[in-house]
Amino acid sequence: MALPQFSDLPGYDKLCDEQRAFLDRLRLLLSTEKAPLVAQDKVAASLKIEGKAQPIVEVTIPNRRDPDMSLLLTVEERAVVVSYGWYDHIHFGYGEPDPPVEEALPFIRAMLLGNVELEIIYGWFWTKVTTFRLDGPTGGRVRVQSGSTPAIFAGGFRWPPRLREVRRVSFT
Repeated sequence: MALPQFSDLPGYDKLCDEQRAFLDRLRLLLSTEKAPLVAQDKVAASLKIEGKAQPIVEVTIPNRRDPDMSLLLTVEERAVVVSYGWYDHIHFGYGEPDPPVEEALPFIRAMLLGNVELEIIYGWFWTKVTTFRLDGPTGGRVRVQSGSTPAIFAGGFRWPPRLREVRRVSFT
C-alpha cells in the first residue's frame, strides 16, 4: 500500500517552505526505508490552525506490532516535536538545549530502524524514561534525554511494580 501524499492535505498551501520541505523529506524517508512495521497506508496527517499564526501538521506513524510505540510528529514552522507513545517526546528546533530541526529526520530514521532504546524505571508515583540512541559501529548507548511522567499517565500503576524495563523503538 502507498503512503499518503502530504501535498493533498487541505490547506497545504498555507504551510511555510520549511514545513513542506520537511514533509517531503519525511515521505522520502518512509518510502525508501520501507520499515516492515510501518503500515504505510495508515500513516495519517492533519493540518491544524487553531488560532496559531502559522498552521501545524500532525503526522501519525502507527506501529503494526506495538501501538504503544507509534510515532506522532508535530511539524511547526521552524520546529518538529517527535512523540513516541506515552513514553516521551523530543523537541527539535526550539533552541538550546534542544537539538536543531535538522536532527529530527535522522532521529526518526534511527527509531524506524530500531536504533533507539528506552530505559523505563517505574516508581509508585513517577516513571522515569531515558532515551538512548544506539551508536551503529560500537553498539554503545548515547543518552539523548531523560524525563519523568506521573505514573498514572505512564501506563498506569503496576503491582508489583517492575523496577526497570528496557524497550527498543523499532519498526523493523
